[in-house]
Amino acid sequence: MADSGDGPHAGEVTPADAGATLPQQRFASGGAGSTEATPGQPRQGFWAGWKEQFGFNTLLGTLVRNYMIPAETNSIWYILGGVLAIGIGLEFLTGILLLFSYRPDAAQAYQSTQELLASRGWSIILNFHYYTAYVIFALVMIHMMRVFISAAYGGAKKGLWLVGAGLAALVFSVSITGETLHWDERGFAVPWHVGEFLEAIGLSKAFNWAHKALLNVDFASSKLIIFYALHVVVLPALLAMLLVLHYYLIKQKHISLPFWRKPSGRETAFSEHIKGWIIYGGAIFAIVLIVSIVFTRDAGPAPQNLAISPYYGAKAGPGGLGITPTWPISWTHGMNRFVAIVFHLEPDIWGTVIGMLIMLGTLIAIPFVDRLRHEPHSWREAFNLRKRGVAFGLITLFWVTMIIGTVTNAVTPVG
Repeated sequence: MADSGDGPHAGEVTPADAGATLPQQRFASGGAGSTEATPGQPRQGFWAGWKEQFGFNTLLGTLVRNYMIPAETNSIWYILGGVLAIGIGLEFLTGILLLFSYRPDAAQAYQSTQELLASRGWSIILNFHYYTAYVIFALVMIHMMRVFISAAYGGAKKGLWLVGAGLAALVFSVSITGETLHWDERGFAVPWHVGEFLEAIGLSKAFNWAHKALLNVDFASSKLIIFYALHVVVLPALLAMLLVLHYYLIKQKHISLPFWRKPSGRETAFSEHIKGWIIYGGAIFAIVLIVSIVFTRDAGPAPQNLAISPYYGAKAGPGGLGITPTWPISWTHGMNRFVAIVFHLEPDIWGTVIGMLIMLGTLIAIPFVDRLRHEPHSWREAFNLRKRGVAFGLITLFWVTMIIGTVTNAVTPVG
């Protein structure tokens, strides 16, 4: 019979047939959900595939490859800020490893530290964690002074400086809590001084924190666990958040130019900057690793609330025994001695409190008193005391406070 035109012509596909074949066609052609490569295109490798699946390519493109910065900023004075971030990351990593061995109990913490230092592998990790903290503090100070001299906090960048000041305060806090966890007589001094301060302001009962009560091991354990929580959870979380915010603000408000170099107008990808981080960071922390292998520390004297301590039964506190904090927080004990000697201020813990307020206060105030309304274009502008005199006075006060504390601690440690 001749074709009437009502049915499908030869070669046509009915809607039902189309519905049956389309999903198979989509799958075969590498559509959504497909793991097959499109014909004519090379198959992705394992790592490339995972980067695509989790959006790493887009993330890296936004934050690194497509983020352009002035070529002049690829200098060591700018790169050290990134090396600082690497150092903090290494502290996070080694700290996580130490969690598996350390016991935050006042009866066992000192022994725990001894065992870590006696083990060849663990001693390297603990030493690296310890020495890297010194490097981080030094990098914080160098980075802070570079930003200050560059006046890179003018205009809408004040918040960036304040976040940096917050990071510096957190690094200091991490150093203090970390020293506590060693739980030798030096570490024991930290909760002891906290108790003295709370007693001085009449809050020891409210916080259940009398410094003499720390001689009881069970009571001391309840306070050590607080420092442990601060050191391994609270402070690292705050540090990580402020680091992310710091990077975000730099990206949003743009990185400042080094006034000591003539602008070329050239830009490079941020990935070039990161290469500098890796090169300088690799060199610096390789040296730290070598030091950690060669120079193993001892655990120090046991805290005076343990019977094995040479100070067991002592009537004086750690400071009265001549036990002082390590650098870079040694200035705290020095300030205690300074206010006691010069101003006869008791309890001398007020020296630490006053020193902290002066140093943090100066950092907060600096961007608001600096009258240079733009980033300097020359050394003469950078050191224009007519406009920047008050700011320079405050940063000098910051350093004078730290130096007075450090020197006094070295000269008169007992007290």
